[in-house]
Amino acid sequence: MSIPLNPVAFQHPSQIQTLADAQRWINQFARPERFNTHAWHTTKKLALLVWKCHLERRPIDRTLNFLHPTFYNMIRTPEGMSLLVEHRVRKFAS
Repeated sequence: MSIPLNPVAFQHPSQIQTLADAQRWINQFARPERFNTHAWHTTKKLALLVWKCHLERRPIDRTLNFLHPTFYNMIRTPEGMSLLVEHRVRKFAS
């Protein structure tokens, strides 16, 4: 099952245009308190994968369910646009 990209995100250009830009965006998010270092590293890798797929204009080929709420901020543009069709992703409930 793949998760489609948000077509509206392509209509509103972002300041993030390269994978290096995306990496800087993701790295600016601080690891949540009491969040395992390995889990945080994995969360950041998944966010970068979403950005890579967005920049390559291809859907995500894996599930992205119930990740830490910060993850969903990482996969939004700095302008606030979600990279994915949000109703297709089951989010973490705190």
